[in-house]
Amino acid sequence: MADPSWTPSLEQVADHIPTRTRSAAAAGDDSMLGTFNQQTTPTNEQATRQITAAVAEVLAAVGGTIPAAPPHLVTLASEAAALRAAADIELAYPGRQADVSVYEQLDRRAKDALQRLIDAVNDANAGPEGSLLPVYAFPGPAWYGDYPL
Repeated sequence: MADPSWTPSLEQVADHIPTRTRSAAAAGDDSMLGTFNQQTTPTNEQATRQITAAVAEVLAAVGGTIPAAPPHLVTLASEAAALRAAADIELAYPGRQADVSVYEQLDRRAKDALQRLIDAVNDANAGPEGSLLPVYAFPGPAWYGDYPL
């Protein structure tokens, strides 16, 4: 199956965990690259596998497809997958206890983003705008209600 168009990029995931983009090419180099490559932990291939798994999890949560309309759903889906991938990367490569704490925060944000997406998809599949408004029904008036006072 081809990746959806909203699959987050390596840079989108790295935005949530910038400390994971430090290059290990030169000793003492503490600069952050803003993406994953062969000199980072995880590498770009490892991060891509986490992204693929996160996209699959998002798709499973919403029933396999993201509706094309409204257009903000693809943005929500991409952000939910990026947060899920970032959380999974933090858990998979902990260097210290603080990384597990970062995972817990990212995991909470990922779950919240996924729930927002699920709610938005459910709202989008509910029909045209306004279909979620309540519909009221009242009985017909009593015979004496039609007579003027």
